Amino acid sequence: MEFAVLGSLEVRSGSAFVPVNGALQRRVLVMLLLEAGRVVPVSRLVAAAWNDEPPDSAEHQVRKTVAKLRSRIPHGPDIIVTDGPGYRAVVDTEQLDLLRHQQLLRQARASQEAGQTERAAARLREALTLWRGPVLSGSGGRVIDAASTALEEQRLTAAEQLYDLCIDAGEAAEITSELRLLVDEHPLRETLRSRLMLALYHSGQQAAALDEFTRARQYLADELGIDPGAELTRLHERILRQDPLLTRPEPAVARAPHQATEVPHALPFDVPDFSGRSSELEWVCDAARRSAEGAPTVLALDGMGGGGKTALAVRAAHQLAELYPDGSLFIDLHGFTPGQTPLNAFQAQGDLLAAAGIPSDELPTVPAGRAARWQSYMRGRRMLLVLDNAAASEQVRELIPASSDSLVLITSRPRLTGLDGAEWLSLGPLPEPESHQILRNALGAERVEREPAAARELLRLCGGLPLAVRIAAARLANRPQWTVQRLVERLRDHDRRLDELTSEGRGVAGALLLSYQSMAREQQTAFRLLGHHPGRYLDAEEAAALLDTDVLAAEDVLEELVDVRLLEAREPGVYALHDLVRSFVQRVAQSQKEPEAGQAMRRLLDHYLISAERACDTLFPGRRRFGDVESNGLERDEFRHKDKALQWLDQHRDSLLAAVDAAYDEGLLQHAARLPRELGFHSSIRAYDASANAALEKGVSASRQLGDQSLTRLNLMNLAMGKWRLGQLSEAVARLEEAVELSREMADVHSEAECRARLGQACNSMGELERALQLCQEANARAQELGFTRLDGSSLSTLSLVQVRLGLFDEAAASAERAVAIFDSIKEIQLSVDALSNLSQAMERLGRLEEALAWADAALERCQRMNMPSVLPLVLARRADVLARMGEPDEAADSADHALAKATRSTDDIHRATVHLSVGRVRYAQGDLDTAQAQQLLAHEIACRMELRYEEACALWGLGRTVEAQGDTRLARQHRAAADNLFSLMKVPESAR
Repeated sequence: MEFAVLGSLEVRSGSAFVPVNGALQRRVLVMLLLEAGRVVPVSRLVAAAWNDEPPDSAEHQVRKTVAKLRSRIPHGPDIIVTDGPGYRAVVDTEQLDLLRHQQLLRQARASQEAGQTERAAARLREALTLWRGPVLSGSGGRVIDAASTALEEQRLTAAEQLYDLCIDAGEAAEITSELRLLVDEHPLRETLRSRLMLALYHSGQQAAALDEFTRARQYLADELGIDPGAELTRLHERILRQDPLLTRPEPAVARAPHQATEVPHALPFDVPDFSGRSSELEWVCDAARRSAEGAPTVLALDGMGGGGKTALAVRAAHQLAELYPDGSLFIDLHGFTPGQTPLNAFQAQGDLLAAAGIPSDELPTVPAGRAARWQSYMRGRRMLLVLDNAAASEQVRELIPASSDSLVLITSRPRLTGLDGAEWLSLGPLPEPESHQILRNALGAERVEREPAAARELLRLCGGLPLAVRIAAARLANRPQWTVQRLVERLRDHDRRLDELTSEGRGVAGALLLSYQSMAREQQTAFRLLGHHPGRYLDAEEAAALLDTDVLAAEDVLEELVDVRLLEAREPGVYALHDLVRSFVQRVAQSQKEPEAGQAMRRLLDHYLISAERACDTLFPGRRRFGDVESNGLERDEFRHKDKALQWLDQHRDSLLAAVDAAYDEGLLQHAARLPRELGFHSSIRAYDASANAALEKGVSASRQLGDQSLTRLNLMNLAMGKWRLGQLSEAVARLEEAVELSREMADVHSEAECRARLGQACNSMGELERALQLCQEANARAQELGFTRLDGSSLSTLSLVQVRLGLFDEAAASAERAVAIFDSIKEIQLSVDALSNLSQAMERLGRLEEALAWADAALERCQRMNMPSVLPLVLARRADVLARMGEPDEAADSADHALAKATRSTDDIHRATVHLSVGRVRYAQGDLDTAQAQQLLAHEIACRMELRYEEACALWGLGRTVEAQGDTRLARQHRAAADNLFSLMKVPESAR
């Protein structure tokens, strides 16, 4: 196979021509041959094929075209190979006229340097005969024409070198006709005109040589309105005076215009106190050092404004500069610079060439010519380029060397996905240790260490954004009289935070504003609406609700915001707003009031309410539905499975909590009244009752403002249970009694039965066992009458615990067994854990220890399956008690220690005294009396504080036994007497103590 591209495209197989039909096939093949041996990304083939307006199917069409070329050209699959992000033409020097042309030029240069002028001239002449005209005869389009212009420049330089050698060899007369033709083709090229004048002069045609200067002057005046350059004018003067030294053009005239006199080093100042980004810096340096030869290495850093991309690129460039002997260049492309229009490729090429030392009068004034000049300058050089602050792929694509072992570092806010073959690294927030180091560098270690807590809070408020940290550090450095805490307090003001993080016109708000202004108007509107989201994390469904669109369209909007780095992609379908971005978007939203902002917030709250109710209905089967909820098509299939429902609630907990606050503050009272119920239910598994109770308090207030007794009763009951789990029993009872009264006023027998069951649960904890027994029995009887299955099971479960404490062990076992059966029938897992634990306790009291352990293990398995931190310590303690009774102290100790560790981390206090009692019993069984006593004292203190009378009595009884074993019989009698008194008041028999 043979290919020719220096002119019209020709493809031969032996002596036969191989036709290549269609402009698309010709352009793709020529583009691959122009870069023979190097990978040509598909994006560059698209640009070559369609110029500036490729169709949406362009990449697909290019791949189809390559397939056609492979089938049309003999041995096509071996000649056009797929390589990484594109294709590569595999041809040797004898197969392609361009490669032969370039090889001959290299040989000519080597011969000339060796003093073999005749051989050099022969090689130049042979190389020039391969030229048949512009690539694709000038019909190749913008990209190919630019490459053709560069080759034409190479051809003319070679011709000038040949004519210099011919003139030196006394062959001036022989070349005048050739020179005349070239000058007519390129009348503005003064270097060619000078050779023609010299050839004429040395051929004895002085007048003709002078006339040639006159023609050049007239042409330049007519076409450009300028005079001939200094070199041509000086040659004219020397011919006029017949300078005897005139033998050939001066080197400056003959020198190729792209030859610079010195190696450029144009990197900006490297920040001396650069901190952090150690892993990212290592990534850049490793990627640069492992780069393959023969092609540029393109590394791109993206991230939100103020993320330290430029500082990292400059630091890496300084560390790598010695690997690039031909120099380093830096350019700010002004993609996001206040008051600046982003540079286009034409402007950037000019600035880079100027920085490389190319005179301005040698820079082509048309885009194709300048692009070719840039590529010609970079060809064969090993340089380091930093293209900073890019706005789009088009801005940098034509700055990347086509054939060079150079390193190109690009920084941009959006990820420039249009750059094929680039390796990407996104910069996120700085880790706290690295942010802390910036603070120490600026303020000194001593000042930071005086206020460690304030320093940590400062860094949290800056969100790991290097720009924010540096501005905060600079403000403190310039105000030595300020404490770190003072700046922290100023930053805590959400409305002022962005103002505080501004210094000398540079600030976080300004950096974010540029990203915001770069978006289309529709994107800006969407961004402002998304700013009404109450939490930091959001998913596509929440975005769809805010934007009033479908999920796929919403996801597209979110991904566009990720691209401009105003949103962070956390995991598939989940996104996050940086705290400072949140402050920014809320400020923008306040300044540009959206007419539909209120409706957007209502849609989001509807979405939350519907989804949370569906999830909780799955997790807590048999619970009463409250009101009629319009699903609006949001019947979610994944909520049919408990693990998916729980996962959704886990992921959205913080947003749901914030949504209650937002709804309450905006006066959307229905949502503020109904959402807290779902949080209370979820908290019963995940144990975040302090936060859930705050939402429930607002739910009670919103319900009362609405005048809705049913909602008020519901929120009071759920708030009471949240307070019960925190051990706030008196407050729980007060709210339950109010809820019972409201139920009676409404004649709502379902609600009254439910509230009385919860009141029985609280009374049991307070040691009012007979009242608890009565309330639970009444609630259970009413639940059975009403067919309220869930209440039937939960009232039986509580009843079994009361019966154990009253010594009614057989009845307790029967109640617990019925409760477990009911819960299993409706697939209720959470409440079944309590019932199984109570059944284990009843069996232990009956002496059926193997069964007791089996039920405890069953409770533990379900508890772990649901990951229920609220009751896990209690279940572990239950298991430890049984093991201790079975004479397995070591295994009991493992379970007790595990229970204690979990209880220490839990926010729920209601079971903590029980856990300490269990640990005390296990340590007593092991003979560790001091630890047993310490645990029993802790249990006693907690029980007294929370009014847990049964646990208080058990603690005193255990202390009596322990101190007696320690030899203090007097104190033992005191403890036992106090315990007996409490047990008697509660009507607890000897068998249950």
